[in-house]
Formats: sequence, C-alpha cells, structure tokens
Amino acid sequence: MNSIRIGKANKSLDKVLLEIFLHGIKSVQPKTILSNYIYIKNNQITVKDKSKTLTYKRINKVFIICVGKASTDMAITAKRILSKSKLKISKGIVVVNKENFKKIPGFDCFFSGHPIPNKNGLKASTFVKEYLKNSTKNDLVLIFISGGGSALLPLPVEDVSLNEKIEINRFLINSGANIKEINTVRKHLSQIKGGNLMKFCAPSKVHCFILSDVIGDDLSSIASGVSVPDNTTFNDAKKILLKYNLWKKIPRNANKYIDLGTKNKNPETPKKGDPVFKNVKNTLIGSNLMCLEVLKNYCKKKKIECTIWKKNIESDVQELAKTFASDLNEKKIKKPVILISGGESTVNIKGKGKGGRNQEFALHLAKEIKKNNSSLKYTLLSAGTDGKDGPTNAAGAIVNQNSINLIEQKGINLNKELDNNNSYEVLQKINSLVIIDGTNTNVADIQLLALI
Repeated sequence: MNSIRIGKANKSLDKVLLEIFLHGIKSVQPKTILSNYIYIKNNQITVKDKSKTLTYKRINKVFIICVGKASTDMAITAKRILSKSKLKISKGIVVVNKENFKKIPGFDCFFSGHPIPNKNGLKASTFVKEYLKNSTKNDLVLIFISGGGSALLPLPVEDVSLNEKIEINRFLINSGANIKEINTVRKHLSQIKGGNLMKFCAPSKVHCFILSDVIGDDLSSIASGVSVPDNTTFNDAKKILLKYNLWKKIPRNANKYIDLGTKNKNPETPKKGDPVFKNVKNTLIGSNLMCLEVLKNYCKKKKIECTIWKKNIESDVQELAKTFASDLNEKKIKKPVILISGGESTVNIKGKGKGGRNQEFALHLAKEIKKNNSSLKYTLLSAGTDGKDGPTNAAGAIVNQNSINLIEQKGINLNKELDNNNSYEVLQKINSLVIIDGTNTNVADIQLLALI
C-alpha cells in the first residue's frame, strides 16, 4: 500500500483516519494472522481454533489451494509455515483477482475475473477439479479461502454456459441484492459452490482457513460456502430471482435448471450430514467484527476517544446515510470522538456512471448532514478493506462538513450525479477519493466518522 491521496479540507484529521484504517487492514492480512492458527510441531501440522487444537498426523501428502483476493499472501505465508516441516507437499494452486496477482514458486497461479467471472476463472476452476482428483484418503487438503472466491472460481453446472452464468451474475450485482442472496443463486448453478467442492476432495482430510468478507461470518456465504453444508435450496434461489424481477430475465437454460431443481429433478447442494463433510474442518481467521475490535484497541492505545458505533451494516447506501444522519441528530454523543462502524452496504445501480458503495455512501451522508445538521463538524472515511470500491481504482472516500460546498462551487449537480451512480467523478473533482494499492485481504467495509 504505497500511494495515498486524501482530501484537502482537513489534512491532519484525514491522515489520522487513514492511519487507523490502514492499521485495521494490516491486522487482517494473512501474513499477520495466519501463523496464529497453523504451525508445525514435531513434523506434524497443528491447527489452533479458539481454545482447541487439532493435529494432523501420518500425512502422506499435503495439497494446498488458495482462492480469493487474499490468495497471494495466503500462499506465501502458508509456504513459509509449511517449509519448516519435512512433509511431502504437492505443488499448490493460487486463484486471485488480476490486481493482486503475482507468480509464487511452488504454485500454479491463476488470475480470474472479479466481480464478473471470466474464461480465466473457468480454466482455474477446471484445474482445481482435476488437481483434487490426485488426493487420497491419506492426504491432507489445506484450503485458504478469502472474499471474492465465488466469482474467481466459476464452474457452472453442465446445463449452463459460462456466458450465461456471467450474465446472471451481472443481473444480480446490479439488482441491489445482498451478498447472501447473490450467493444463494450462484450455489445452485455451480459445481463448486455450496459445499460441492468437497465432493472432489473426498475422502481426503480437509482443513479450510477462512477470511470472512460476509457480514455475520456465515461460512456458507463466504466464497459461496465451498467447504460447508448449504442450507439454501433451489426454491430459495427462485424466490430471490423473483424478488428482484430477474426470473424472466435470466437465460433460459438457468431458468430451466433452477425450475427443475425445485421439482427435485436436479441434485441439491450437499446438506448437513452429507458424507462429503465427514473429514472437513473450517477455521475462521479474520472478519469485519475482528477488525472493528482491532481499530477500537488501536485508538485507545493512541489515546483517541472512540466507540464501535454500528456493526453488521447491510442496508442500501441511501437508507444507511439517512440512518447515520438521524442517529447523529437524535443521540447524545460526547465529542470529540471517532465512531467506528463496519459491514457491507448495497447499491441499486440505475445509472451508467462510475462509483462504488463506499463512495456513494459518503456523498449521501454528506448530503443528509448538510440538510439536517449543517453545523456539525465531522470527517468521514468510508472504504473497502480490499482496497477496491466497486469497479474503480478507489478504496472509498473521505468527506467532511465542507464537501457539499466544494461540490456546489464546482457547479456539480449532486442529485443528478448520484442518480447516475457517478460518485467517483464527483469525489475526484473535490480530491476526496481514497486510493490505495490492493491490500491482499478483504473483510468488507469500514466507516470511521470523526466528530469534532
């Protein structure tokens, strides 16, 4: 993370918020946390999960798969840890987004499309499937999973083409559906998602290390739950598509496949109790909530007044901005203070502009505060921990009480630009974008709201 651009209005406070934000990112990077969970002892692999430890003995061969935005660091760190053993380790696999891609010795490395799947992802998925066919009951498969894995490993069911899957994915992302809803549909059109990957791993022992970008840390939603039982059904997938008026818009093959699934004519995703999960363990190594706690402790260490204000954010950016603004008006908050929040909001994309959920939220909140609490002095940082906000090179934005005035001085019609989902260009014109390099991690979004 080398280049940082911040707003002009209050540089010292901007820098404080960025320092806190970047510390939070560091705390959930694999190179920082992975060694807390997996280590070598007596030439055996030991995994620490909360208060429990699990040791893998008499392993014939170790297979390693790293999937998601944090895959590069996952692979490098796992390699460093496992190099301390004399175990026989198969050449591993890394599947990551293009921005975070690098070649790693000892791994076959792929970059795939994100958030829209592509042919590279199909190639990587097929390679993973074939790779796992070489594992046996005496082997151990270590899978390192992080956000983005769902799009990065697209292996559609045989009745649906990759292009059709891409079209469905685009419909879902643009609909305003949340990540859990999107993943429910994805799982029922995939050979890998919804626990299906474990079919290729069986009968090997499997241990998955999961970095959560899903609010609430539901393991069945992270990377579409490749390693856990799926509690959603074809009926759920159909209801979601109907809810967002997509049922008649999606490609006919997918529509037909899901419809047959609701009639028990296509195989459901594996459920709890399925034999494919007999030798599978999952360990959560990082999440948005963990990151919020780190941010709070860091502020306290720096003697900065702070509080965790809102957790598990999932609402639409416009509604979220109204909630924030309303609570700022109604609740007595002792200042100065930094209010820490986290989650992953959604955007209902109607226009053709450029932006992301954090950028849109920042502008909507600035607008709401200007309208209802114009005397409030504040600075807000809202950004994605993966360093990318939507299809842009920005992680998010920093705005304050002067931002709306700056926008008006530039002659920008903010309402029009927001209707066109064009938050990026608005923020760019007032020098309020937060642009950092890819972070090699992903635990959703962070909001730091400083009141002065």
